[in-house]
Amino acid sequence: MPMRRVSILFSVFALCAVGLVAQNADLAQYQTWMKAGAAANGALRAAVTAKDAAAIKENSVKAADAFDAIAKYWADKGKADAQKFSEDARDAAKAVASADEAGQTAALGKLAGTCRGCHTPYRNGSDFK
Repeated sequence: MPMRRVSILFSVFALCAVGLVAQNADLAQYQTWMKAGAAANGALRAAVTAKDAAAIKENSVKAADAFDAIAKYWADKGKADAQKFSEDARDAAKAVASADEAGQTAALGKLAGTCRGCHTPYRNGSDFK
């Protein structure tokens, strides 16, 4: 009987450990997408300031791709609000590439707003909630 309890306890521990490893890998991938999105957003803002059409297009795509992946991450987590923020960020990043100068400024403003909106409930300083 004691050996059976040890076996069950070990099995439960192993399953929990596997779950934690998978969760950490998932979080690491999320952080990679966030870093890519933030870098592309910064580069996109610089490209708009420089009026560099090629860089605007390139970084618009990079930012949109990152925010699309982030939206899917949040959808898998069942966080509809975070998913919507990410989708709005994706759409704003896409809009920058095809907009005129005033439209680019408006789209960048919308993009910044989605970042703040999502970071408020899901980040605490540099820590992920």
